[in-house]
Amino acid sequence: TMELTQEQVAHYRAHGYVIVTEFLSVTEIAAYRNEAERLTNHCYEQGDVVVDWGCIIEPFGCGILDADEITNQTKSTRNGYINARAQISSETIAQCTLKKFGHCAKQLLSTDGDQHTYLLNEQYIVKPPRSNAEFAWHQDILYFSTEQQTHSILSIWTPLDNVSEANGTVLIDPFPDSSSPAIYPSLSPSGTRKPVVATMSAGSALFMDGRVRHCSTGNASSSFRTAYMPQFSLGAITTPNNSYVALAVPLED
Repeated sequence: TMELTQEQVAHYRAHGYVIVTEFLSVTEIAAYRNEAERLTNHCYEQGDVVVDWGCIIEPFGCGILDADEITNQTKSTRNGYINARAQISSETIAQCTLKKFGHCAKQLLSTDGDQHTYLLNEQYIVKPPRSNAEFAWHQDILYFSTEQQTHSILSIWTPLDNVSEANGTVLIDPFPDSSSPAIYPSLSPSGTRKPVVATMSAGSALFMDGRVRHCSTGNASSSFRTAYMPQFSLGAITTPNNSYVALAVPLED
C-alpha cells in the first residue's frame, strides 16, 4: 500500500494541498488512460465533450452503463461498486481507486473520531486540444449544501498526461496559514499572493482539501489533456431524504 510520508501529511495539513510525484505506476496510468479514452469516445458519440459535458466525464454518469444498472448497492457497497466498475473496464481501476487512492485519503482525512472514509465521486476531466475550457476559481466543498459541508472532503487530481499552464493544469491558492484554513472573501487571489502552479508529470497526484481554492487553465496544446479525479469524504454524504449525493463506497468492509 502507498503510504504518504509524515512530511507530505504535514504539508497537506498546513497548506491544504500536497503534490506526490510518481503516484501511479506506468501500468496504472495506462489502465486509467484506456478507460478515459473509452468514456470520452462514448461521450463524443452523444455530443461535444466541452459543450455538452463541460469536460467532466463520470464513469457512472456518462451513460456507458444503463441508469438501472447503477443502484444504491453500486453507490454504497464495495462489491456493488467493484462489480459495476468491472463492466466498464479492467478491475485494476476499482482496486487502485479504493486501495491506493483510498489509503492515502484515509491518512489525510482520518481524525481520531470514529467516522469512516468513503469514496464520494470519481470523474475524468478531459480538455480537448486547443480548447479554452478553463475552470474559474472555486472550492469543491461549495458544490455541497451547508449541511453536507460539515463533512471533510478531499479531491485527488491526477493528470494522465504531463501538465503545465500550456495544456490546462491546476492553479492553487493554498491556505495562507495553517491555523486558519479560511474560506476566502473574494474569488480571485490577491495580486500579492501568487497561486501555486501545479506543473506535474503524468501519474503524479495533487491532493486538495475541499476548502482550498483552485482554478485551471485552458488547453492550448495540440493533444488531449486528461486527468482522473476521485473524491473522498469523511462520513457518507447523503441528502435530507437519505439518498446519496454521488457515491458513498466505504473503504472498509
